[in-house]
Amino acid sequence: MSWLNDAEVTLPKTPAELLADAQAAKIKEINDAYTAQAQPLIKDYPEIEQQSWTEQNREARAYLAWYDDQQGDAPETPVLDNILTGRNGDSGTETLQELCLAVVDNADMFTQFQQLTGRRQRLVKAVRAAGTVEEVAAISW
Repeated sequence: MSWLNDAEVTLPKTPAELLADAQAAKIKEINDAYTAQAQPLIKDYPEIEQQSWTEQNREARAYLAWYDDQQGDAPETPVLDNILTGRNGDSGTETLQELCLAVVDNADMFTQFQQLTGRRQRLVKAVRAAGTVEEVAAISW
């Protein structure tokens, strides 16, 4: 009986295990395809800079709204002011308005990209709802 204890026996996977494996692989495939499409948009930006995008966008939109009518005091733009100082260095000529326009253009591009975020989420939901390996295999990016 000791040979039985020492034997390496691999039992076939159950249908539920096969489905779970297929779902995990398909979700990875979907996420990889999504990331591949996002990569050209973010490839030149370090992650730490990306973390400031929401604040950059907020400041830029507030400043541009003020810039259009210049009623009251200009909004505070500490993040953009510091970025502009770094971009201009000692001899730059970029204005805060120009920087804000560039930030908003980039933000609008990323907003459009969010359609792909929704598509990724829809496909992952479909994968999780699939009841068979065949149903999972039929889902594609």
